[in-house]
Amino acid sequence: MYRTIGLVGAGNMGTSILQGVLKGRIAASGRIWVYDKIAARAKLFARKTGAHQASSVGELFRHSDVILLAMKPQDFQEFAAESRGFLRKDHCLITILAGLSTAGILRAFGKKVPVVRAMPNLGAVVGESMTAICGRDRRSLSYAEKLFSGCGKVARLSEDQLDLATAVSGNGPAYFFHLMELLEDFAAKQGLPRKVATELAVQTAIGAALLARGADVSPAVLRQRVTSKKGATEAALKVLKKKKFGRIFRQALTAAVARCRALRKNA
Repeated sequence: MYRTIGLVGAGNMGTSILQGVLKGRIAASGRIWVYDKIAARAKLFARKTGAHQASSVGELFRHSDVILLAMKPQDFQEFAAESRGFLRKDHCLITILAGLSTAGILRAFGKKVPVVRAMPNLGAVVGESMTAICGRDRRSLSYAEKLFSGCGKVARLSEDQLDLATAVSGNGPAYFFHLMELLEDFAAKQGLPRKVATELAVQTAIGAALLARGADVSPAVLRQRVTSKKGATEAALKVLKKKKFGRIFRQALTAAVARCRALRKNA
């Protein structure tokens, strides 16, 4: 089994994943190395957690079995060119970079090693990510599943399903933030203090999510249960149905999937 992890890119997502790894005791801080081209970021994370800061790409690869790629996607090609000489056949690459296929990653490095693509979401920051993973190597896929379980739930998919998962869960927090934003804005414009309006929207979202997670029925059934005939909830939902909210939202998701595919083709 892989023993050490090397993180490339000490931004919010990469460090949140490793915070989950440490909290879940999936790996000890002494077995984690961190590199960022902005050295201060890696230094800060290393200081806070006890992980090692790698002073160079070569040092990171030398001390790591698993390389977690979490830099900005636009920095990947330069990084791959700089580091391909350090990549060993016994390395495993785990990437959270949107728009980069397994074939594209291997082509950039010029070597054949196990690759796992993962699409976590912003929930990783609070340990509640939904991460979709795909890969062909069973050993590395099992390790990635364990790794991402430290910051939330994990689902295995095929690579051709990852664009869909990106549109639904990878981008998903933004959709819920937007709904909270709309609720907050309506309440504030109708006279509620902005702070109270925000709390109403956010706490309602939290309660609904927890109810849905703990229920033994679908969200559709839960929605039906809280919709009384001729009540206020029904009045609101009738407007959404009449204005074809469902169709509009499906069009939005379709646009997100199409954009994911376009980014991948152009990578």
